Order: sequence, then structure tokens, then C-alpha cells
Amino acid sequence: METIGTKRETYPARASQATSPGVSEPSFVDALVDPVNIFASPQEVVDHPWFSDEEKRTILLSWARDELVIEQVASRVMPDLQVKSRIDAVVAVLASFDPTAAGEYLSAVQTIRGTKNRKQARRMFPH
Repeated sequence: METIGTKRETYPARASQATSPGVSEPSFVDALVDPVNIFASPQEVVDHPWFSDEEKRTILLSWARDELVIEQVASRVMPDLQVKSRIDAVVAVLASFDPTAAGEYLSAVQTIRGTKNRKQARRMFPH
């Protein structure tokens, strides 16, 4: 069985590599808890053949929340660091399952990024 190693645990091969459901296929709980280490991209969640639309929506919501936290922490702790979160890609895919939630996440991201940009501007142009 091909595995993908992480600091915490070893996961089965990515979902896109599975050909039929079985022991090596990630469970819904695995995907919900750590989607970034189960799927190569948010689109893989959509393309997953065994999860229901509601399970896919729930996984994408979890992933969006995780990415939002990354953006928020990075903007507060290390505002000069150019964090590469996947929030934009996750929100774009989430919009097909839950447009309202996607809009709320997009608004939150814009607020975080706007705050970050205002902080950078104050450092560059202090009063």
C-alpha cells in the first residue's frame, strides 16, 4: 500500500488514487479531520466517488475553517509572511455545495486580508 507520511500519522494514498472502496480508502472522519493530507486539492473532494454531497459539503466546510484559521493566525502573528493558504480554492468549490457558507468565508477572508493590508500600510506610512 502506498502511503503519504505526515508528522502525526501515515495516511493511505490520496483519494484520487483509489479504484474501489476498501481498507485503503480514507474514511469520512479522516477526510473531515485532516482534508489537506487526504486530498491533493478541493476538487478531489468533489470528485470523490463514495462520499455523498452532504459529506463533501461538510469536508469542504471543515477545510475552509482550517484555511481561515491559517490566514488569521498568519496575519496576526507574522503579517509580513506571505502565507499560501488554499482558502480561495476551497471557497470556490464550496460555492457549488453551499453558496451562503462560501460567501461568508469569502467575506471573512477579505476582512482578514484587508486588516493585513492596513497593518502593512501603517508600517510603510506611519502617522
